[in-house]
Amino acid sequence: MRLRAACLLAVLAASPARAETAAECAAFWQALAGVWRDYPGVWTAPGTALALVDDFRKLSGGAVAEDRIASYRLMHRYALSGDRQSADLQRRIGARCDALLPAPGTK
Repeated sequence: MRLRAACLLAVLAASPARAETAAECAAFWQALAGVWRDYPGVWTAPGTALALVDDFRKLSGGAVAEDRIASYRLMHRYALSGDRQSADLQRRIGARCDALLPAPGTK
C-alpha cells in the first residue's frame, strides 16, 4: 500500500500545479465521477461531480486538465481502497478546489 501511495504522490507531484487551477479542479471532479460509475454508491453522486466539472470548466474558460484525469482517478481509487495518504491528498485537493468557487449567492 505504501509503494502505491508513493508512486501516486510522485505522479501528482511531477505536474507543476496541484489542483490550484479551475481546469485541474474540473479534472479532479471528472475523475471522481468516473470512479463513481465504477463503484456506484460511494462518495459524491456522479451528477453532483459532473455539475462541479461544469462549474470549474466555466471558471477556467472551458478548459479541463485532461492530462491530470488519470492520476486523479488513481488517487480516488486508492482512497476508496483505504489508503490514508491518498484520502488525505484527496481531501486537501478538494478543499483547494472548493476555495476556488465563488460563495453561494455571489458571482
